Amino acid sequence: MFRRTFSSLGWLPLAALVLLLSATAAADESIPGHAVLAQPGGDALIIWNASQLVASIVRSKMSDADADQLVERNAIGVLAKMLPTVDGNARTITVRVIYALSGEVSPLYGNPTFKGFEQYALLSMRGSDARADRQKLRDLQKTGTIPSALHYKIVGRLPPRI
Repeated sequence: MFRRTFSSLGWLPLAALVLLLSATAAADESIPGHAVLAQPGGDALIIWNASQLVASIVRSKMSDADADQLVERNAIGVLAKMLPTVDGNARTITVRVIYALSGEVSPLYGNPTFKGFEQYALLSMRGSDARADRQKLRDLQKTGTIPSALHYKIVGRLPPRI
């Protein structure tokens, strides 16, 4: 009796775990791409591969101004998300926004070839300001005026939107 009840209810913890993990993954999917903490202390560096976001910008034929604002907002989200992994003594925190370049279509595979990475933008902030305003950074990702403590500089170009 106990074994039958346990085996029929044994799937409940597993189902709860799957739901929890999928909810966590869905929360992380709000910022497309992958971010890596390349240097945790001193002048901390986060590298964000924004290739998915850039591809959606190209597909939607978004204007440069709208695209810049979208990338900036998502970079702020990356900064807020990665902040707990940064050393508490970091003087500055920089998010380097990169995306993959594609080359000619390979006749052998029928897919575009990898051509390298383009560095598109840098978002930086003093570490003390970032730690003090973490929740505010999360809110800024969606709406609000960008504070002067955040410095956003475009250093590259987005692909053409034809």
